[in-house]
Amino acid sequence: MKLVKKILLLTTISLGHLNAQTNPKLPKEIADALKTLPAEIDYNIHVKPILSDKCFACHGPDKAKQKAGLRLDIAANAYAQLPESPGKVAISPKNLNKSEVFHRIISQDPSYMMPTPKSHLSLSDTEKATIIKWIENGAVYQPHWAFVKPSKKPIPAVDASQLVFNPIDNFILAKLKTQNLKQNKEADKEILLRRVSLDLTGLPPTLTEIESFLSDNSPNAYEKQVDRLLTSPHYGEKMATDWLDLARFADSHGYTVDRLRDMSPYREWVVHAFNENMPFDRFTIEQLAGDLLPDATREQKVASAYNRLLLTTEVMVAESPKDDDHKHGGGMPDMGDMGGMGM
Repeated sequence: MKLVKKILLLTTISLGHLNAQTNPKLPKEIADALKTLPAEIDYNIHVKPILSDKCFACHGPDKAKQKAGLRLDIAANAYAQLPESPGKVAISPKNLNKSEVFHRIISQDPSYMMPTPKSHLSLSDTEKATIIKWIENGAVYQPHWAFVKPSKKPIPAVDASQLVFNPIDNFILAKLKTQNLKQNKEADKEILLRRVSLDLTGLPPTLTEIESFLSDNSPNAYEKQVDRLLTSPHYGEKMATDWLDLARFADSHGYTVDRLRDMSPYREWVVHAFNENMPFDRFTIEQLAGDLLPDATREQKVASAYNRLLLTTEVMVAESPKDDDHKHGGGMPDMGDMGGMGM
């Protein structure tokens, strides 16, 4: 009997020691922040934004700026032995004590803590708690969200007294709860119409439109206003503004050669594309190479004027009008950046 008691005692001590190793005591502020986090920590939603803002500058994909040979944007690198600290790893899934990241983000030692004071970056208690919980849960990395198959999430339960019109409201209310925020009361109809009008057309509603909406007591009165605004020609004008900004639309060449040029046909093509709800693949292809399509229409050729909006194109044409390779190839990297931002 005494032998059994001794074995149980030793087992309890060993488990306690192991637990202390894998789950060290946390500062009170971080422990409190942990209690406010959701049950599941998603890498793309919760962790990657923190690493991108606070860590990737020194431990990201840019080799020229990498410190200590550490990359935190790739799981294999984060789990691997640290090049400058043999025997240590940045992240050991489910083991805080063996994770160098954990020790450094909770440290108050300026020579050891991360991010370093020189970076002028710092982690909030909630951000530290998020990384810690992610490591405790297994530090699972995910590819870019665009390459992750969407999965249907269970609809969060909400208080019966809260205003819910559709399941999206349940998710919003659940998020508000994590932030200790309360739901606002429902806006009155005039404010709702003003908001949706500005969002979809960039214009405030007219007095006639307001009066019509206020007098409409049907259950789908708001939906009817949305449908009306989507068919307005002003909808395409509003939606086109962001794209035209990214495409660097202008009616002059820029730089010192700031002569006027009429790009209005291209502008009208973009407005029309939004009003006609053109499929995105067509919207992209016709701008990049509309003039190269088989039996290209006049509109498709106009769409390819996108390639003439690049400022350096005009400068290079002026400098080297006979050098076609230079003229069309030299600006490709900048055009790629421009297109990438928009796409």
